Amino acid sequence: MAVAEVNGARLWYDVTGLGEAVLLLHGGLGDSELWEPVVPLLADRFRTIRSDLRFYGRSVGPAAPWSWQEDVIALLDALGLERAALVGLSLGGKIALDVALAHPGRLWALALVSPALGGHDGSAYTHAQEAAYEEALAAGDLEAAMAIDLEVWAPLGVDDRIKRLWYATPEANPLPPGVAHRPPAGGAAKARLGELSVPTLVVTASHDPEGFREIGAIVARATRDARHVELDSDHYLTLREPGLLAATLLEFLGETAPTR
Repeated sequence: MAVAEVNGARLWYDVTGLGEAVLLLHGGLGDSELWEPVVPLLADRFRTIRSDLRFYGRSVGPAAPWSWQEDVIALLDALGLERAALVGLSLGGKIALDVALAHPGRLWALALVSPALGGHDGSAYTHAQEAAYEEALAAGDLEAAMAIDLEVWAPLGVDDRIKRLWYATPEANPLPPGVAHRPPAGGAAKARLGELSVPTLVVTASHDPEGFREIGAIVARATRDARHVELDSDHYLTLREPGLLAATLLEFLGETAPTR
């Protein structure tokens, strides 16, 4: 475990295994512990790196705007990696796709697991849930806010680990006013999918909200070199089905890894 000084931030990361580099980006419902059950399975074949995104888990940064995409590229630079595969879960999938569009030469593969998609208007929350969530956060009622989040994203059940992970997010540890990430310089990814030139896998969770289940097919239809699979899980794929997800990722990454 180590810390990289990146764009004024301190990003926690760890590295397991040998081989071609694979960087795992976590989702917005926790920190890099979301990937913990999958890491040893990937590390049998690849140099597997996971990092807490800025303001998640053990990573910290200054009270200033930042770019998710540039943090990822700066982390690759700090690790001395010219190229890597990016594997992103949910928010991490959105970030990974934006990186692939902005810096395709830095990636040898892209895997998106239950990803969000910039420019896609499929909402996961009802209007009532959104209103109740904002009211709970404004009142400082984190338990109520978490319950709404997990009603949407964890319909197959909630355990202590899922609850603990939620408290590693900026939702539970609010950022200073005015501190926000900058949008990708090239615009929303949905309108740019035809530009994607990196071999791509999209994994859909069958119990995700409809607006998220749509994304896999959207990416696969619009992208020249993409495959799409669906696995039986909710948004916590990495915790509920680590073996099945790892096997899916290993098949794809094994086929696309650079040959020496």
